[in-house]
Amino acid sequence: MLKPKTKISTFMFFIVALFLSIDILGYFYIKANLVSSHSQEQLILFSNIQRNSSDLLSKLLYKYSLQKDILEKKHVDVLNYIDQHGVDGNLSVIQSRINQGFENKPYNIYITDDNLIIKNTTLPSDVGFNLSFAKLQFDNHKKENRIGVSAPIFETFSTKFNSYTDSYLPYPNREKILQVSYTYDGVEENLHALQNLIDANLYIKDAKAYILFSDGYVGDFLFKSFKPYKPTLQEVKKRINGGLKLSNDLSDNQITYNRLIIDGVSDRYKAVYFVQKSPIFDDAKIIYSVVFDEDEYNQNLRNLNAFIFFLTLFGLLAIYAIFKIRFKEFLLHQKDIFVKHSIHEIKTPLSIITLNNQLRTKMFGEDEFTKEIDSAVKILTNSYDDMTFLMTNKSVAYKIELIDLNEFVGERIKYFKDIAQSYGRDIRYASNSTCAIHIGDIELTRLIDNNLSNAIKYSNIHSTIVVTLTKNILSFKTLGEPIEDSEKIFEKYVREVDSNGGFGLGLSIVKDITQKYKIGITVESENGENIFSYTFRCEGEG
Repeated sequence: MLKPKTKISTFMFFIVALFLSIDILGYFYIKANLVSSHSQEQLILFSNIQRNSSDLLSKLLYKYSLQKDILEKKHVDVLNYIDQHGVDGNLSVIQSRINQGFENKPYNIYITDDNLIIKNTTLPSDVGFNLSFAKLQFDNHKKENRIGVSAPIFETFSTKFNSYTDSYLPYPNREKILQVSYTYDGVEENLHALQNLIDANLYIKDAKAYILFSDGYVGDFLFKSFKPYKPTLQEVKKRINGGLKLSNDLSDNQITYNRLIIDGVSDRYKAVYFVQKSPIFDDAKIIYSVVFDEDEYNQNLRNLNAFIFFLTLFGLLAIYAIFKIRFKEFLLHQKDIFVKHSIHEIKTPLSIITLNNQLRTKMFGEDEFTKEIDSAVKILTNSYDDMTFLMTNKSVAYKIELIDLNEFVGERIKYFKDIAQSYGRDIRYASNSTCAIHIGDIELTRLIDNNLSNAIKYSNIHSTIVVTLTKNILSFKTLGEPIEDSEKIFEKYVREVDSNGGFGLGLSIVKDITQKYKIGITVESENGENIFSYTFRCEGEG
């Protein structure tokens, strides 16, 4: 009887252990795939952005290579004009001259004061802009006695690409800077395609590129769409310094990753960088930078971790529950062993007591002691029969007979009359039934005897146990302590009142028999009355 339960708990343990193993392996597999898929997706997106950026910048640098010498000449023309008309003169004439032949007037002029702040320009929106961030380059160009010409620069206000010349003006304006700019056209389609690619992905926080020349010039390009604005001096310096730092930290032709702290958040943003040589100029290199917002990805990882945590917790709780079940099975197994040993230990002494009591009665006649001994022997015999039935009922096929239930119950009550009297109880039986049932004789005996035995043990002293058989319903009514749990009392080894002795097997046996023969059970406990009712299927019923 115990072996199937043991196998079930072992099987359950194996299933849960397998579940936990799959759970853990699945976690690492899913996480690895999630991380790999995320990295691959970012890498593909970065490659697409880098390729489109490279196309755009290559076109710009090619245009720059064609425009550089022209810009120097335009710069000289403006210098000559300023030499004749002064730094504060109207620049519209020279602007018209250098833009001759161009409808969109791509060339503009800027003159700073001694503090490198633009004071006179053909582009009024740039008045007041501070160029001191580029003073080192201006000074280097002065030492080299040449006109500086910058590579294309992306303007955040005009959202156009421009190149700028620079030189100090001659005495008495030698602290002032002259700049001539050129606005590139023909690259808008490339820029918009790149912006659309970036804007289509909500996970891109920022995308930019830097051009760095060996002379220290740094140009930066913002590719993600934004509202036009005038950058502050601090922002311009920060962007230039950022490009220089990346140039020092990164290796050429190698994709590099870095975590960024933005708005105080340290794990949300990841930057991807790639450095390559300029395809146009040998002394320049380009750094591509894309910043990804990984908030959703991190949330997916957190959700996965939480899901696996609860699955693992569930598995561990299941293992704990199985160990508790196995421990209970172990205790039940020990009780079964005890019952088996008890059967062997009781059999011989019980036979000797019964035989000797019969001999004593035959020799000396029946007295009060004989009756007490006989009652005790019957109780012991009932327990012995219960234990024997429990150990053998799964392996023995009991012969099923057609039994008159009324007659059978009457015989068993007659057997228990003396026991009841010795315990200070009485049994009264009433029947109006002719119900005949198909059942094993021994099984019906165990069902009735255990109910009578329990009724005697658990009823109040000097009370009457009322047994009734009405049609197909057999009831046992007693007066005693209320039943706390009418379902648990049918479990093996369970007793609500330990002081009354017994092994807690009787009602467990009763339940097994009723389930086998589909006999209905009803337990009522109210106002000191406890009623056990059994509904049989009489011969001739459907």
